[in-house]
Amino acid sequence: MPTTIVHTADLHLETVFPEVRGGSARREALAAAFERIVDLALARHADALTVGGDLYEAERAGPATARRIFTAFARFGKPVFVAPGNHDPFASRSLYARDDRPANVHVFADAAWSAVPLGEMLTLYGFGHTPAEPGRPFAHASFDRPGVRIALVHGSDEDRCPPGKRTTAPFTAAEVRAAGATLALAGHYHGGSIVSDAAGPVLAYPGSPEPIKFGERGEHGALVLTVHDGRIAIETVPIARTRLIDLDVALDAATDEGAVIARLEHALHGCGAHDYVRATLHGAVEAGTRVDRALLGERCGAGLGALDLIDRTVPADYAALAREANVRGRAIAELLATDDPDAARALGFVASAFDGREIVA
Repeated sequence: MPTTIVHTADLHLETVFPEVRGGSARREALAAAFERIVDLALARHADALTVGGDLYEAERAGPATARRIFTAFARFGKPVFVAPGNHDPFASRSLYARDDRPANVHVFADAAWSAVPLGEMLTLYGFGHTPAEPGRPFAHASFDRPGVRIALVHGSDEDRCPPGKRTTAPFTAAEVRAAGATLALAGHYHGGSIVSDAAGPVLAYPGSPEPIKFGERGEHGALVLTVHDGRIAIETVPIARTRLIDLDVALDAATDEGAVIARLEHALHGCGAHDYVRATLHGAVEAGTRVDRALLGERCGAGLGALDLIDRTVPADYAALAREANVRGRAIAELLATDDPDAARALGFVASAFDGREIVA
């Protein structure tokens, strides 16, 4: 008879969102996504629910977070298996160590593999983070029970690490195979992916159920595994309802504030209440054209989850000065080419210095 497992990871309940405003609404969206995952497990009549770490942020989670998590797990009723991650490591004071943890929740509390039989020919192995860095989880592992062997872990697939992502508990797909695992169910990467080799799927990340940071690629959802006759089928189920959107808004040759507003409204077409937008305004506007971020946010951001504006525009006369064949032109051209947010202020100083004008504070 088939065994069904729903796998999730990287909820990051109670996290902060420094990149854009609207953090409270986004934290509620994470909690709502968690409930939808439990709903999915119930709807699919799952035999188990697995969590690949970073369910919550240990620094900010408290009794209310514990109640929310434990109520959801109790509602599922069937076995829940948690492999803590680097943001929710198992410790004596962690939520996972509370006395009111539901009886159906099993936490892998050690940075060492332990096995739980899920059936006659199906075994779940789990590896948990503690406050200490755990090292390479598969380096000396050996999974030798008969049948399908699933490894639940929070860690970094070294061959596919996203740019700028911190590695923790690193491993490779080759190490997963060498250890004897049929499949590794992982957490840590917020963009979901499934890695396969000639023998079938070897490694699967569900992705965070809602996007956490701008620039994340891949799925944001949960995985539904069906294990039958020694084979594993994996279905990706989208969960996210929010979007993080980076926009570039060209304001070249904008002649007045109305034109600036119109171009921003056009760029935001199709965005709505569940969208958190970071818009970079750039280009050379006509001299005297006002780019008022507060006004633009008021006029264009009311129907969004949040709108943050980054002003990289420069007056058109700076663009003209940059074409001068002299030291002033060269200095202004180099400032225009930089991404430094203080460049716009420096442009004024450079132009004034060459003209011999005083700087008025």
